[in-house]
Amino acid sequence: MKKFYTSLYNFFIVAKVLCPVISFLYALLWLLSFFNSGIFPILKIPFEPFAQFAGNIIPFKIEYEGQLIDMSYIVSSGLFIGFHYLFGFFADRVIDLYNFEETKQLEKRNKEVKSINAVLKKEFEQEVEKYATFTLLFSLDLKPAYNLAVSRKGEFDLIKKEFYSHVVKDVSSKYRNSKGIISDKLFLVCDDIKHFDSFILNFLDELKAFNASNSKKDITTEFSISVNAIKLGGNVFKAMEFLEKIDSFNYKNKLVCTSAFKMRYDNNPNPKFKIVPLGISRFFIEPDDFEDFELFNLKPKKR
Repeated sequence: MKKFYTSLYNFFIVAKVLCPVISFLYALLWLLSFFNSGIFPILKIPFEPFAQFAGNIIPFKIEYEGQLIDMSYIVSSGLFIGFHYLFGFFADRVIDLYNFEETKQLEKRNKEVKSINAVLKKEFEQEVEKYATFTLLFSLDLKPAYNLAVSRKGEFDLIKKEFYSHVVKDVSSKYRNSKGIISDKLFLVCDDIKHFDSFILNFLDELKAFNASNSKKDITTEFSISVNAIKLGGNVFKAMEFLEKIDSFNYKNKLVCTSAFKMRYDNNPNPKFKIVPLGISRFFIEPDDFEDFELFNLKPKKR
């Protein structure tokens, strides 16, 4: 279709350019005829048919020194000047028509794209909704506030285990589909990500109280929390292994989440946290083998 409009436009432009030239030739021929030039009968041959046609449509003669002068060549010259503007008008209309067709095609394509995007968005949202389980890895690092030379490892291990057990008991009593695994760290799983905000806010309150209690015992408390989202019924042990890798990046006193969790949490209609990018972190398995993770920081909004 574009080729057709281009050809038509070029035709009108060429015709527009030729018209003034032809108009000039008709005017020149009229001068030759007026002065009875001997070359006029030869030159007029290709121009005579249109001149006769123009003379029949617009008969125009003037009297000069008692003779009637045929003005059909001047009329032809004037008509070609008119054709010049007419072809210019047609060329502009071809552009307008082309733009109109392009606009219609663009609107049609936009509708198709919107329709496809709507389908893809729905499929994406349906896929995202499948990430209904969140997993959390929590680790504590307790240090003596004073007397750093004195080892309190056994005491700290006991304090950590007691706190981990308290958290698991508290979480299990408040959230039905939740469970915990305790080692030197605490791994929590909850099958209802919609309760994440209340879950984690309660967890942070417990951690705040724990930190205050430790301060009275001259203990400095540092923690790391890594959160991920997996599909309902997903492999919990793989999720734990993944969070272990993230925990190895050693983001202290931060609530760190994965891209999968961010994707799911963005659907939360009333989030209590804002998500801030932490950048790309790289985990080396072997010297030449690594995995890149995009990580984010969950920051509580002002309550």
